[in-house]
Amino acid sequence: MQPKFKISFSRPNFSQEETDAVLKVMESDWPSQGQITEEFEALLSKYLSSNAIVVNNGSSGLMAALIAHGIKPGDKVVVPAFTFIATASIPKLLGAEILVADIDPHTFNITPEAVEEIVKRNKIKAVIVVDIAGLPVDIDAFVELSKKYNFILIEDAAQSFGAEYKNKKVGSFNHTAIFSFQITKHIATIEGGCIATLDDDIIKKISQIKDYGRNKIDRYVSDVVAANFRTTDLQSAIGIAQFRKVESHILQRNRIANEYKNKIDGFDFQNIPKYVTRHAYMFFLLSTKNKETRDKYINKMSELGVETRKLWTPVHMQPCNPELKGQKCINTEQVFNRTFSIPIYNSLTMDDTKLVIDTFKRV
Repeated sequence: MQPKFKISFSRPNFSQEETDAVLKVMESDWPSQGQITEEFEALLSKYLSSNAIVVNNGSSGLMAALIAHGIKPGDKVVVPAFTFIATASIPKLLGAEILVADIDPHTFNITPEAVEEIVKRNKIKAVIVVDIAGLPVDIDAFVELSKKYNFILIEDAAQSFGAEYKNKKVGSFNHTAIFSFQITKHIATIEGGCIATLDDDIIKKISQIKDYGRNKIDRYVSDVVAANFRTTDLQSAIGIAQFRKVESHILQRNRIANEYKNKIDGFDFQNIPKYVTRHAYMFFLLSTKNKETRDKYINKMSELGVETRKLWTPVHMQPCNPELKGQKCINTEQVFNRTFSIPIYNSLTMDDTKLVIDTFKRV
């Protein structure tokens, strides 16, 4: 049985607006993907200054993007050693071989230097970069690398909707980016996501791939081998209601993050480079001096009613990736052992934030 916390790690933020939107779709003739999803895609495209396609979750978005870019069995794909498992498992499901790159110990993001060390020694088809906790990677540096070594650049921006790199929103660049709308995210459709790119050819391919590869003339003729990654108008209706609040969600997350940084002592926080003009704060991460201290805080905070969590087991240490066993990514392993995440979500109030801070002081 799950323990009950005064402050949970995350909590959805739904109101009557979402309920009304769902009921309206339920009362319509077409609750599956249709006009409401098209409206949602139009809103996202305008917000991102890009072309956006909505899918049923972020992992589906990554798979559709990789298929559209021609990833096939035997291709080599670089991923960060420190990321949620889907970043690595999706290319493996397509038959690709994954190689892991280490991260910066201060930003927790994959570095151009680590990627270059790999791509100059291997024939790499694609590199998937990840914006950890909502902090954009150095996009310009990776774009230059992709041109120099001729690989496809994919941005796993599942955690960074609304974040900005040099005053441009993540997702508004030529390379393909994927976002998640899972329940903990800035826009929560329970499960969901989208793919964004300025590349018209890629977005057309993705539009087909998400719908069994059908052509636009005959719905029972498929031009490519694909699957069903469609969402529903039910989820898109929730998404539209959530989208109207996304700016306030991101502003609130930044207020909370500033309070944490100003009032929690004795920890290192995620470093924010100058090229990041807006952090989305999907997570708020703290680093301790060692694993024992990290575990003490997680356990004591839980006892006092505040839920905190350690982060993902590194990709090369996952049981599902035995072929990577023995690889060393020193920065990743140190960050994994020393870092944890504390509550930050759309409906977290400043009173809740104060309670989290006061609990830290008690520990």
